[in-house]
Amino acid sequence: MPKQILWLDNDSDYLEPYVETLTDEGFQVTVASTITEAEKALGEFRFDLMLLDVMIPTVSDEEEKVYRPQVTDLGNKTGLLVYRNYKELFRKAGTPVLVMTVRLDKPIMDEFIKAGLPGDRFATKYDLRDVNVFLEKVQSILIEPLPAAA
Repeated sequence: MPKQILWLDNDSDYLEPYVETLTDEGFQVTVASTITEAEKALGEFRFDLMLLDVMIPTVSDEEEKVYRPQVTDLGNKTGLLVYRNYKELFRKAGTPVLVMTVRLDKPIMDEFIKAGLPGDRFATKYDLRDVNVFLEKVQSILIEPLPAAA
């Protein structure tokens, strides 16, 4: 059975070559361009990896109720809140998370680490712009031994 990947990122044009590469390598990729789509997928399926953007705009009143602009720094930290809201689900399922973002500020990285994300689970989209480097990063995360779910 192919490894299942959920990718939450609102920039579908950027994702296209990466999704194609993952698919060619035998991965099943579910792309969610909104928080609502990602939450629905997380409720219905188990994923082997979550790729998460940091800056995700809210697109509905319902999303704004949970992911309030005051908490998400006007959308600049929405991915952090998604991680916080679902980290227990990720832990129990043994689903590693890779945060990919345009720019990676130390303060946001520190907040993710404080929330429990390992320090090696961050990458800028610039660092992983080569699809082969990206694929290597994904594969290295998937072959790491996962902590046992409690």
